[in-house]
Amino acid sequence: MKKLLLVISVFLLLIGNVANAQTKEEMEASQARCEKLAKLCKKEPKKTNIPEVDSYVMSVYASAVAAVATTEQLQDLYYRQIGESKDGVTDVTVKKPSLEELTNLSMTIAKQADAISKAAKSAEAMVQASKGEKNPMKAAKIATALAFTKDAYPILVEESALQIKAIAEMIETAKTSDSL
Repeated sequence: MKKLLLVISVFLLLIGNVANAQTKEEMEASQARCEKLAKLCKKEPKKTNIPEVDSYVMSVYASAVAAVATTEQLQDLYYRQIGESKDGVTDVTVKKPSLEELTNLSMTIAKQADAISKAAKSAEAMVQASKGEKNPMKAAKIATALAFTKDAYPILVEESALQIKAIAEMIETAKTSDSL
């Protein structure tokens, strides 16, 4: 009986590692993006007093802050699911994430993706509002605020795409392991 349990345990570990298509390299790249976003978000962008610009910049900023927190949660769940620490040390005592935990995080990720999409839609209004600015002081404020979004938005989009892919695969892995 013990031998059968051991074989089943090894089989489940192998399935978990194969079905979990994220690689450690992807998780490391995600961590690097997360660190870049965290560094960019250390200081909240200054207001320009142009509502369309401020709305766009603040929505990107809020999404970036949320993405950092979400990535940290996602990575914690990922390492719990594969049964390792971030250092690569195998830990068989770790509690695998439940389907409920993964589903809750997937809803957070979906809301975050929606916020990123709304930010992109507000970019057109921001461009129109900032185009006609003749005051050099306001133009400089706009440029400073938009420099943040220019750096943060591409990282945010890439990280969000990985989060969506990773959580979907983790949920599938959890469902598969629950049915075995």
